[in-house]
Amino acid sequence: PHRGGHEGTWAKWPWVVSIQTSSYHFCGGSIVHPWWVLSAVTASPTGDIRVAAGSNYLGRNNITRWVRKIHLHPLYNPRTYDNDLALLLLQKPIPHSWFHTPLCLPDHTIVPDDNLWESCFVAGWGLTKASSDYSSLELLDIQVGLVDWNLCLRWLHSLTRNMVCAGYEEGGRDACQGDSGGPLMCLPPSHSGHGVPRHWYQVGIVSWGRSCAAPRSPGVYTQVSNYHSWLEQTSAHDGRPFRVPQIPASPSLQHQKQNDLWADLESGGGLRAPPAGLCLAALAVVLSALG
Repeated sequence: PHRGGHEGTWAKWPWVVSIQTSSYHFCGGSIVHPWWVLSAVTASPTGDIRVAAGSNYLGRNNITRWVRKIHLHPLYNPRTYDNDLALLLLQKPIPHSWFHTPLCLPDHTIVPDDNLWESCFVAGWGLTKASSDYSSLELLDIQVGLVDWNLCLRWLHSLTRNMVCAGYEEGGRDACQGDSGGPLMCLPPSHSGHGVPRHWYQVGIVSWGRSCAAPRSPGVYTQVSNYHSWLEQTSAHDGRPFRVPQIPASPSLQHQKQNDLWADLESGGGLRAPPAGLCLAALAVVLSALG
């Protein structure tokens, strides 16, 4: 996150992972099942691919898993970034613990309506400023507000109904390159009239934006609730099925005091800049070459 990101911890976001090539971070993802990581199609890595979980500092006490296969959404459009999501099958499952646990996924009935959510955050190891060449070594998070779809369309002029915007009109705080593929996580109110259990949900996947922290240029995310059928069918095809919505018994989410603490963190703003290239598309080519 760019300008104003707070240090995150595995206890706060135990599902956030670093997707790496040659041991270097290049984009983010989220654990949605012990065998599966959800990410985006955007970035440009080369080399062997693995995910690192369980620590907010890259290279320290991480649990790592090699990626066996990458499923890119078949309707991904590299010009518009429509359908920007990918599902990564791991060589071995990530065990459930305080350090790494799946994130809840919403079904098609849970929409990214600002009135439904008490607070939303994005977290990652991306650039801390647009002019930097290096990603953050520590996991950073920042609170963002969901932006009305029609208002976001007026600002950006290029949006599909598979996208959701988050940020602030004034900009100033943001996420940046390297955060691509990471989760937009939202928490419903403690007394929600919508019947949504009080867990963190992955409402979006960091996809694209005009620049880091620019006014009237919120971050754009892939709307996860539009893809529950594709996620279920794709995971079942490889013999490791999971169902959406996922409501895992996350130990870190069993404590209301922690939920209240997370919801009370200082407000920030904005999201991330356009991707540097095609991330997981390039990874898929690498995996094919490796056999």
